[in-house]
Amino acid sequence: MVFNVKLENFEGPLDLLLYFIKRDKIDIYDIPIAKITSEYIDVINAAKKLDVSIAGEFLFMASLLLRLKTRMLLPRHHDEEGLDIEDPRISLVDQLLQYKNFKNIAHQLKGIHQDNKDLFYRPNDKIPFQKGLNPADFLKEVSLFDISKIFQTAIDNAPDDNSFTIVRETISLQEQKQFIVSNFKSKKTISLASLIKKLESKLEIIVTFLAVLDMIKESELICKQKNTFEDIEIKLNIITA
Repeated sequence: MVFNVKLENFEGPLDLLLYFIKRDKIDIYDIPIAKITSEYIDVINAAKKLDVSIAGEFLFMASLLLRLKTRMLLPRHHDEEGLDIEDPRISLVDQLLQYKNFKNIAHQLKGIHQDNKDLFYRPNDKIPFQKGLNPADFLKEVSLFDISKIFQTAIDNAPDDNSFTIVRETISLQEQKQFIVSNFKSKKTISLASLIKKLESKLEIIVTFLAVLDMIKESELICKQKNTFEDIEIKLNIITA
């Protein structure tokens, strides 16, 4: 059965899969691969019939789902201790959770941008940042997911703020950039976790996350992580004599 779903309405294959999961109220940790693969392929085939250009990522996901469907039909194997070998769906579930996390944060940031789009702020004090560099160079040891996960955990653990409207009117992206810079007055490097601990509201955490991303984009902030699961360290990318 082909549902009235247009491929061009989705940002990517994970977006389409999340639509199916939300629409059918599916447990994301227990995805019925056969059912969701069938619906996904139906949408792809419908797009082909309409001569819609299909991005390679959608076709790649189709092949991945078909492989998962085949693996799910095979008998389950056990290790030497009698435990089930890893569920083949785990990798897909991880991707969906990461994408969902990014999407939620993007939605929150969009709301903040709308609230502050007509406001103007005093420019930051002149700091000798090194400009014209590739922001990706400052994330070689850290993924954006690692950064967003830390902030999302902080948001989830932050108390609900009953004075949200009042706080929203007194906080800005530029202020949080200045807040970040001020933490380097006596230190060259600080941990992201210690920075977040100084934030009191969910809104402060969200705006600070946006400020961190913007500073990385502008080549003003460097992020490093020595080992997986260890704290992320940040430092200003300033010109040294």
